[in-house]
Amino acid sequence: MNLLKKHRISLSAVTAAFVLGACGQKVEVPPAHVGKIMTKDGYQESLIPTSKFRLGQCWAYCDRLVLLDVSDKAYQESMNIFIPEDKLNLEVTIRATLSINPKKTAELFNAVAPTEVTGDISTIANEQVYRTYASQIIQAEVREYLSKLSISEIASSNEKINSDLRAQLGKAIESLTPFSVRFVGITNLKYPKIITDAQESAAERREAIQKEEAQLAISKAQLERELQEARLQRAIDKEKAETEAMSQTVLAQSVDSRVLQLRKLENDRAWIEKWNGQLPTTTLGDAVPMVSIGK
Repeated sequence: MNLLKKHRISLSAVTAAFVLGACGQKVEVPPAHVGKIMTKDGYQESLIPTSKFRLGQCWAYCDRLVLLDVSDKAYQESMNIFIPEDKLNLEVTIRATLSINPKKTAELFNAVAPTEVTGDISTIANEQVYRTYASQIIQAEVREYLSKLSISEIASSNEKINSDLRAQLGKAIESLTPFSVRFVGITNLKYPKIITDAQESAAERREAIQKEEAQLAISKAQLERELQEARLQRAIDKEKAETEAMSQTVLAQSVDSRVLQLRKLENDRAWIEKWNGQLPTTTLGDAVPMVSIGK
């Protein structure tokens, strides 16, 4: 009896294991992804959006969920481009934000080999699609466009060149790859050292010239001020001299013969007022000397 019971328990365990094995594995299509079921006969037709479900019953061959990443991704391409006109290399960085075009997702399942992640799930990475299709297109278009220009043209018309290149790259990417373009353009230009050194030297020369011109302007202003001061001083001196000469002329004209005679009489009166009335003495005896009373 115990043996029969044990046999039934074992049979039940085997049956349960078989049933569980026949049930498909739980799987999930996460956001920004689409999926397809790969059977032993290939992919099923329908695309599976974001969802959770079980795979079909697994007997001799188990189905597999293949996921395709269709999220927006930002990519960057750095390259050295030879500029024939200058015979120099230009370092360029292109940044592109891309998403897989929903109208082209189905064909990617057949065109790109998936990578196994688990026993039930494989993935086609967005980066894998980018490397397969878009990377080479971006590099080819950028090289073709920029190599026709000179470095001076690129430096002086950077905004226009970036706009033109953005339009050209956008058109090429959307027509030749499974991507839609969110943004694409030049994010960095690194000019050859010989060019940057020449620009720095030119800037230093311009700065030195500006300093000399500023100093010259200061010196000119100082000299002009000194000249104005000298002119003003000469005018003042001339005015003083003319005034003095005029004063002397007026004074000379005011002194005539009558004024001179008056001054002589005034001097004589002053001498007489000072005389004490005594005559000078002499040793000539009784002779009376002749004394002239005068000045």
